[in-house]
Amino acid sequence: MRNRSSVCAIGLVEVKDGQIVREFYSLINPQDSFDPFCTAIHGITADHVTDAPTFSELWPTLRDWLASRPLVAHNASFDMSVLRSCIERMGLTFEGCSYLCSYLLSKRVWPGLPSYRLNHMARHLKLDTFKHHDALEDARTAALLFLECLEASGSTECQDIADRFGYRLGMIHKDGSYQTFTASRSSSSRKPQTLNLRATVDHFDPSHQLYEKNVVFTGTLGGMTRREAMQKVVDLGGRCSDAVAEQTHYLVIGQKDYMKHLEGLKSSRKLQKAEKLAAMGYPVTVLPESDFLSLLG
Repeated sequence: MRNRSSVCAIGLVEVKDGQIVREFYSLINPQDSFDPFCTAIHGITADHVTDAPTFSELWPTLRDWLASRPLVAHNASFDMSVLRSCIERMGLTFEGCSYLCSYLLSKRVWPGLPSYRLNHMARHLKLDTFKHHDALEDARTAALLFLECLEASGSTECQDIADRFGYRLGMIHKDGSYQTFTASRSSSSRKPQTLNLRATVDHFDPSHQLYEKNVVFTGTLGGMTRREAMQKVVDLGGRCSDAVAEQTHYLVIGQKDYMKHLEGLKSSRKLQKAEKLAAMGYPVTVLPESDFLSLLG
């Protein structure tokens, strides 16, 4: 079953305010033969889908899920080609949608990694373990990865991160035409944001509180850009990372986001993880932006 309009399962998650709020999963009867190669990957056989709905039967539900919101998929060019092939083959109507690719964005946010496959990115960012090639678990992990992309790049939403890295949103149009999620021509000379910062000073003060400390940033800073803040850390002999881990010493949080946190409002995934690690005894300290600025002197 290597026909792109032949689908045997689908998984979707909805994200609001940085949290997964709804999930959907269904097996699908492709009304087609099963390729042993594909079955070896996802574990689904013809017996599993005997009583499952066809894509056409499931389409009213799927259409409601896909309408009026941007989609994110890992290696989205494949997933979107499957969606378009199913719609075309079965003569279905669709109002269209925009989409982004977490695979391509990950390459911009974290350049230089040995692999950007979904399971490798989940391991790199220490996301929850998942069963790779299970449609719903892949969808959950792609959503969490995209949220990490937003956080690490200082972006706020889909159009923002696309603009930041010079991408145009992918589109599937009502008439069946489409445009891929790809870098715009004007972005060819842009350099991706990275954490490869070098000190601009010759000597460090070993007594400084940030010397040889691992620092991560979250939220929007008011006094400077995130990259400027990272450079100041590096110039004090510290190190900056894009994800909270056991080795993290400080998580610096933008002042407005810190106030929201004190009021019990939504916290970033980085802050949630830092608090979890601190409760487990790891030496991670949450620094509001004001305290960070005081440390800089």
